[in-house]
Amino acid sequence: MSSLESAVAILHCFRPDTPELAVSDVARQLSMPKSTVSRLLRAMGEQGLVEQDAESRRYRVGLLPFRLGQLYHAHTKVIDLVDAEVEALVNETGFTGYIGVLNEADIVILRKRHGRYPVRMVLEPGYRMAAAATAYGKALLARLPNDEVRRLLPAAPGNGKSGTRMPIGKLLAALDEVRSRGWAMADEAFPGMCAIGAAVGSADDQPAVGFSLSFPDNAVDPKLRRTIADRMVAAAQRVAARTSDPAILSDTRHAGGSGAKSRIENQVRASR
Repeated sequence: MSSLESAVAILHCFRPDTPELAVSDVARQLSMPKSTVSRLLRAMGEQGLVEQDAESRRYRVGLLPFRLGQLYHAHTKVIDLVDAEVEALVNETGFTGYIGVLNEADIVILRKRHGRYPVRMVLEPGYRMAAAATAYGKALLARLPNDEVRRLLPAAPGNGKSGTRMPIGKLLAALDEVRSRGWAMADEAFPGMCAIGAAVGSADDQPAVGFSLSFPDNAVDPKLRRTIADRMVAAAQRVAARTSDPAILSDTRHAGGSGAKSRIENQVRASR
């Protein structure tokens, strides 16, 4: 392994749950001699890649990666990354893809990708509807604290075209499920149609973006629905790894700890 590869491997050891590491911690993670790790960390410190706490002698990520990250994020738009993922999902499944954002209690469609499935619901960019009645609307609401959801929505928000009302307590319970699994499903907005959605944000001030696949309810069996849901979660994770979305990367309920984060990073590298 070259010095450059070793330095990159060391940087990958720093995570939200382990922002500071001792030489022994890095050596153990990478199965490298402590003397080698110590030498590499000193050299990395001289170049601004890491810095050492004067008292604890532990290392943390330095200013150079932070500055490079700022440059990267300045040219990284969440919606464009999501759009690329949705295009791939539409090509894979044939179903219609939608991308949008939360606007108070509604979602607003920003982009759509036509599918090839003969039966489809086509909504144009700019279309608004109740967030609580849509798949990616629920995924976006799930990113908010329950107090914020209560502020945004009435006590019994509308439940799609059916005109029924969903008690806010029932909706909050549903959002808890979305938070635990990373995706949402909705079949109440348009009779006979179903959608599976997810949402992703960034470490900067860009708004979170929701996305979904829409399909006829009778066209997808439970096994395929689960496969689509898994694809949606993987797409959100790939985007999150590039935008440093703390809601996904630091949430072990979705990421499953450091092993899952490594898998996400591997998926990002493979997709480039």
